[in-house]
Amino acid sequence: MSHQGPAGRFNNFVQNMNKPSGPNAQIQQLKTLRCVFCNMDKPLDAFSSTQIQKATYNPYAPPSYNNKKKTIRCKKCTPTQTTHLTCMVCSKTQPLDKFAKSQRKNAEKARCLKCIKKREEEDVWASDPDTDSEDDFEAYF
Repeated sequence: MSHQGPAGRFNNFVQNMNKPSGPNAQIQQLKTLRCVFCNMDKPLDAFSSTQIQKATYNPYAPPSYNNKKKTIRCKKCTPTQTTHLTCMVCSKTQPLDKFAKSQRKNAEKARCLKCIKKREEEDVWASDPDTDSEDDFEAYF
């Protein structure tokens, strides 16, 4: 009959403590991840910590989240932050501070501050009317 003393229980505790457990256990087991854009297995250092966290099992998330296929992309396939825009009026590529914040939201139709100011300074009503006389205008209504 063997009796295990407190030292034996402590040794089991130390051995179990060295084994990864909890949410970090999977991260230590993962060696590579597959990027869905370049379709290659790459080491973990090729991915941002956010992408690694997204790929690993989350014990606090609902089961539907963990069962979903995740779109993981490596650092090379991740788009960089926009620092310059091209004005649709003057076609000049300029830094973001040359554009109003409202213009930055739609990069394809962005107009620089100079072009916006120039447009505001123009008198819209100073141009010649499209019709020759007011009678033509009244004929439509």
